[in-house]
Amino acid sequence: MADLVTHVASALIPGVALKPWQAVLLSVGTALPDIVGRAPGLAAEALERLGAADVPDWFPIPFGIAHQPIGGMLLAGLLAWLLPERLRASAVALLCGGVLLHLALDVLQDHHGHGYYLLVPFDWGRYELGCIGSEATVLWAPWLALGTAVVWGVRWVVWRRGRNSRGVA
Repeated sequence: MADLVTHVASALIPGVALKPWQAVLLSVGTALPDIVGRAPGLAAEALERLGAADVPDWFPIPFGIAHQPIGGMLLAGLLAWLLPERLRASAVALLCGGVLLHLALDVLQDHHGHGYYLLVPFDWGRYELGCIGSEATVLWAPWLALGTAVVWGVRWVVWRRGRNSRGVA
């Protein structure tokens, strides 16, 4: 969960400079790779631990493509088609930007040489920079969540004052 908070905050904090709907799409893009690429496998593990289902070992594999650049961007494009036509081009750009931001943050982590497939199908190498531990976001998540609330709170106060100074109730 901390990793998801970190990813969303990484979009929402700078996204304060965007229109709110744009910041939302950018942050959804940062969450897509984990929600689609990782959540089904975690859900399957939980079901097996509870004894509720016997999930085949291969089940989470197809979802993993969402956690790679090409798969994540294809998913972003498909998601953009659910929006009104006038927003689609911007939505694709924002969602893809979020996916790339997600992967850029992930590649900073150290997974002890396991890394991420970033260039599939052109290269099956795994990449990681090893700058931070894979669990480092657990410590950062509360501070990033607080920072996100502060910058968006300030934005809301400034917006409210602007409306009130123009006599808009």
